[in-house]
Amino acid sequence: MTLTIVTGADASFARTLAQFLMSVRRRRLHHGARIAVYDLGLGQAWRAKIAARFPFAEILPFSFADKPAHVAVEAGAFAWKPLVIADAAARFGGRLFWFDSATLFYGDLSEPLSVLEETGVYTLEGQSNLAQRCRSEVRDYLKADPDDLHRKIRIGGVLGFDLDAPAARDLLAKWARLALDPDAFRPAAPDHNADQAVLTILLFRFEREGRLRLNAGEIDISSARPVRWMSSRNKVAAHRPLWMDPLVRAGYRAYKTLDRLTLRWQDFYRRRVLGLHRWPKEHFQTFVMRAGDAAPTPIPAPALSYYADPFLWRHEGRLWLFVEEFEYPEQLGRLVAMELDDDLRPGPVRPVLPLREHASYPYLFEHDGRLCMLPETCALGALDLYVCERFPDRWRRVRRLLEDVDAVDSVLFEQGGWWWLLTNAKPLGAEGGRSLALYRMRDPESGALEPHPVNAQGVFADRDHGYGRGAGSLFLDPDGPLRVLQKNDNYYGQAVEVRRIMALSEADYRDEAVDPDHPLAALATLVSPHHISLHGDAVAFDLRDRLGFVSGLTGIGRKLNAIAPAAKRFLAGGAGIETAVAQTVNRLVALVRPADGRPPSSDRPGGE
Repeated sequence: MTLTIVTGADASFARTLAQFLMSVRRRRLHHGARIAVYDLGLGQAWRAKIAARFPFAEILPFSFADKPAHVAVEAGAFAWKPLVIADAAARFGGRLFWFDSATLFYGDLSEPLSVLEETGVYTLEGQSNLAQRCRSEVRDYLKADPDDLHRKIRIGGVLGFDLDAPAARDLLAKWARLALDPDAFRPAAPDHNADQAVLTILLFRFEREGRLRLNAGEIDISSARPVRWMSSRNKVAAHRPLWMDPLVRAGYRAYKTLDRLTLRWQDFYRRRVLGLHRWPKEHFQTFVMRAGDAAPTPIPAPALSYYADPFLWRHEGRLWLFVEEFEYPEQLGRLVAMELDDDLRPGPVRPVLPLREHASYPYLFEHDGRLCMLPETCALGALDLYVCERFPDRWRRVRRLLEDVDAVDSVLFEQGGWWWLLTNAKPLGAEGGRSLALYRMRDPESGALEPHPVNAQGVFADRDHGYGRGAGSLFLDPDGPLRVLQKNDNYYGQAVEVRRIMALSEADYRDEAVDPDHPLAALATLVSPHHISLHGDAVAFDLRDRLGFVSGLTGIGRKLNAIAPAAKRFLAGGAGIETAVAQTVNRLVALVRPADGRPPSSDRPGGE
């Protein structure tokens, strides 16, 4: 089977192309492969130089005259690339690799060739995800699957195709057809790489259809552990003479080595050092309690971790707890679920969302008989809606509700024929605090979001320590909806406040603090929690039990701890406080239920 190595360049990359071909010659790649160079505007002088110095390279023409305007190099859409590769595929067939001309080879092609033999297509991952490198209008136009938005984008500078594999041929043909469509290939921008964005959407689609399997491996762009057989982005200025090639290569190699070492140290520092730095001064404890229990049951977290943001759900008559598990050594929160037995003891922990970014606050609700989740994923700069495909661990992203936003601790509930999204947010990268944000839609999975006028008021934007963030379920009692928000005057996780939503309409939103004797407010006063949720006859809450480095000390640390006095009294475990909490929980479950889209009977034991 033939092997062809393809690249291309115009005059601005001619010197870089010369470096590429010298790298090919050093590694003797031209001995086992055809070398095809597409002329994208080299000019007569450079074309002659390349032909004379590298006679093993076949220089091929590429006509822009019969192509749409956006295909031109200067248009910046890189639509020419799939067309060039498709032309080479039609000419040569067999196995074909495309490399950007700024590529240097540090080894042979045995590694990518072995992958190509198994998969039919060879690609490498970048560090950004699809949403970060593909504009939303292009994603919508190409009907990208929302569940792929967090996945790492595939790079267009290193590609391999086994043209005897039907999936590889079809993939390349579809990519080339889309290259002629200006709505698919739009000019490059900081948040958009046209060629690789479209390619990535197609690759994910083919993988989802079972037509190919994507290989592992990262390009050496902001990667601590990239593939080592090649190096990318080694552009050479046009005025550099060829005799400087060893110096240029040495400079790039030193830079890339230092970059990898720096990235590894930054990763170690960010995760291990900063994460373990938080261990003695930040910790949350989660409790679960049912009506009739004498005292709350603590849910122990693994060593060097804590559980926070608990939500309860009953599935097939069994009670489950969904929480954020924050791991200090990773400095990362992940979502997990565990079944609680009759004594509220947790069973095996089941990971819920396979995100590489921080996730927390697994808010659960039901829509059209399907279990949905609205987790906090502000690390993605987005707020996404998920639907459960297999309880409790398989979830599928079905919609991106908000993008380019720092939104935290959100709830979504139905009221008056509308679905209302209540969150705390600010534009991604904006200075200052987050503020109350409210939206409504007819359908959470497909309805258009309408922002509420209250968003312009900047409610809570001037408060510190996460004041105003959501703090658990949205509740209903006979007098209407209730929300719990964080009331952090001195530190994050200090306390919560219960407020009744008095007005909720297209033009008006008002809430006010409930009477202190309300059982939800009374529970907040008794334990000073960070979060409260409810499901039928079961209540879950968490509270912060470490504040400051001294709090990690055994015995005296908790006494000297500066956490809220109510939390400290509850943690001390006195019989009086446990009795008061038990009585309050009994009142709470008799009066209040969560506004989570389920029929009132479904949250009782055996109700589903």
